[in-house]
Amino acid sequence: MRDVPMRDDASQAGGSQADGELPSFSPAGHDWQTSTLPPMPTAPRAQSMAAAMPPSHRARKKGRNWFLEGLGFVGEICLTIGLLLVIYVVWQLWWTGVVSAQSQAQQVKSLSWTAPAVTTGGNFKIAQPQKGDVPVDPQPAYGDVIGQMYVPRFGSTYRSLVVQGVGLDQLARHGVGHYTETVMPGGMGNFAVAGHRSGYGEPLADVDKFHKGDPIVFRTKDHWYVYEMDSHEIVDPSEVSVIYPVPHQAGAEPKERLLTLTTCTPRYTPGYQRWIVYAKFKYWANVSDGIPQELASKSSTGQVSFTQSSPTTAAQIPSTGALLLYLILALISVILAAAFTWGWPALRRDREIRANGGKPNHALSLYGLLWRVLPGIRSVRLLQLVLMLLIVVAVMFQYVCPWLVQNVPYLQLMSNYSNISGGAM
Repeated sequence: MRDVPMRDDASQAGGSQADGELPSFSPAGHDWQTSTLPPMPTAPRAQSMAAAMPPSHRARKKGRNWFLEGLGFVGEICLTIGLLLVIYVVWQLWWTGVVSAQSQAQQVKSLSWTAPAVTTGGNFKIAQPQKGDVPVDPQPAYGDVIGQMYVPRFGSTYRSLVVQGVGLDQLARHGVGHYTETVMPGGMGNFAVAGHRSGYGEPLADVDKFHKGDPIVFRTKDHWYVYEMDSHEIVDPSEVSVIYPVPHQAGAEPKERLLTLTTCTPRYTPGYQRWIVYAKFKYWANVSDGIPQELASKSSTGQVSFTQSSPTTAAQIPSTGALLLYLILALISVILAAAFTWGWPALRRDREIRANGGKPNHALSLYGLLWRVLPGIRSVRLLQLVLMLLIVVAVMFQYVCPWLVQNVPYLQLMSNYSNISGGAM
C-alpha cells in the first residue's frame, strides 16, 4: 500500500505556505502544491469594479410604484363602499325589525287592556266561543292601535301589532296596518290589513307557508276574533278590488265576515306583485274568559301557557342611540389610556428614521394612515379599530340609513315602499 503524503505540523500551522494560498492535490505526482488566490480588492478598487460593470449587472434601487399604490388606494375606497352597502342591507333586513319590535313593545306597555283570565294555579283559561251578535269596535284615529295579530303557523311566539292606516310610518314601525276603508275585526264584509314581507319586522314574511284551515287570531282590547285561512292568490299592485267588501265584486252586498292579508311578492324584491290571503270568520270570544284554544300551549304536566305573550328577543336589544353613546365613551377611554401608557409607537419610529437622516416609506393607504396615528400597541390599536367600526355601524343604523331610504327613490323602491292602493307595504 502506498504511503499517503502528509503535511508536517509546521505546514499545518502555516509555517511555509504563503498567505492567500490554498493547497491543491496533483493527481499526476501525488504531491502537494499550492494555487494562489487573487488578493481581495480594496474599497476604492471595488467601487471602480462596480462602476465598470454593465448596467444590466448592477443592483438597482427600486423606486415606488405609484400606479400599483394608486390601485391599492382605489381598492380601499371600493372596499369601504362595499362595507357600507353591507351595513345598509343588514339594517334593511334585520335592524328595521328590531326597531319595529321595540316600538311595538313600548306601545303595548302603554295600553290598558284586559288581561286574559288565569286559574289559581297560574294556568291560562281557555276562552269559549261566544254566540250572538259579534262585537265590532269603532274605527280609531289614524295611527292608533287596533289590536294584535297571532298566527300559529308563523311560530309559537309570533305576534304583530295592528294599527290604523297603511302609511309608510305605520308599517315601518308598528307591524301590520289596517286599510281604513275596510271594516274592523269581526265586521260584516272585508277586514283587510297589509304588512311587509321583508324588513321592518316582516310580519307577513311567511304567507307562503299557510295551509287551508290555519287559524289567524286578532285580539282587541276586550275581544278575540278567530279566522281560518281559506285561499290565496297573486295579483298586480293595481288590483285594489281584493279589499272590496266582497273581493273582486264592486258594489256587491257582503254576506260574510272576511279577512284579507296583503303583502309584496316575490320576497326581497321591490314587490312587483301582491300575495293575497283570504280567510273566513270562525268565532269570537271574550279576553276576560282566557285565551282561544288555537293559542294555548299545553305542557306534559298539563299546564296551559300563552307563549305569544312572552317578550321577543328583538324587543330587548338596546336602541342604537344608547349603544352609540356607550361606544363613543369606550373609544375615548381606550385612546386616552393607550396614549398615556404606550404613546404612539408607529409615529415614534418615523421620528427616529428622520433623526437618522432617513425618510419613512409608507404606502398610499387610508387604513395604513389610520393604523399609524392610533396610540398603543398592536392589540390595543386593533381594539380601537373594532370600536370605530361599531360606531360607524351605529351611526349608519341610527341616522344615515333611515335618511337614505326616505330620500333616495331607488332605495324607497327596494325597501318595498309601496302597497296595493298606493301606500306602503
